[in-house]
Amino acid sequence: MYRRRGESLSLRITRRSKGRFGMGVEIVTSMVSDYLNAHDWVAASSIASGLGQTYKKVMAMRISAAREVLLEELAKGRASAIDPLPDDAATVTFRYMRAAQEGAARLNLRLLAGVITGQISGPGLYADEFLRWADILAGLRREEILVLGVMQRLNDLPPNPEHETNPTFLFWMECESILHAEYGIGRHVSVAHANALLRTGLVQLAAGSMDTPMVPTPTFALADLSSLLAVEGILRSEAGATSP
Repeated sequence: MYRRRGESLSLRITRRSKGRFGMGVEIVTSMVSDYLNAHDWVAASSIASGLGQTYKKVMAMRISAAREVLLEELAKGRASAIDPLPDDAATVTFRYMRAAQEGAARLNLRLLAGVITGQISGPGLYADEFLRWADILAGLRREEILVLGVMQRLNDLPPNPEHETNPTFLFWMECESILHAEYGIGRHVSVAHANALLRTGLVQLAAGSMDTPMVPTPTFALADLSSLLAVEGILRSEAGATSP
């Protein structure tokens, strides 16, 4: 759907939500508006000190950017089969905005927004599931996200018959090759980032080869994430949104 002249992105989302989207997106966008109004981020600071005014300005900029990221991702969603409960929508909105206030990078916010959109488009928006993903994704470094994206890409493909002799080891070797060729990440660096992802529960160590006894490999949780979003799709969306 194209945006009409002079129409804000939030209004365009609202028009879509009343048609193909159902109530899911409309409830979330309404909660975002309520959050902004409740915290009065767009108003002038009532704190007299210059430091207080600076703080409120920074918070307002973060919240505004987070709102735009969320609306952009919601615009890509599909029809919602289950309308979220207001309590779930409020909890999800608060956690998302909290990540923005804490200084989460735009890419991380887009991942969280992707989870929201994926839930609305699929199983439904549930606070407990979103909180789980928010805790995992909000603090990832960009390099970790790149590694996670490549691992997800290969994990979502059918098993490679050429990897039958040692699928786990050869899976990671292919990940390393892609990371080096497409993102310029060296092999030793990529394994360090993959090992850092062990804390997320999305990656685990498994038996490799005689020369490399243990290699990173996806867990079932990464397949769960794939049902909500494509990490590399989020990377492309953010690159497109920030490119001149």
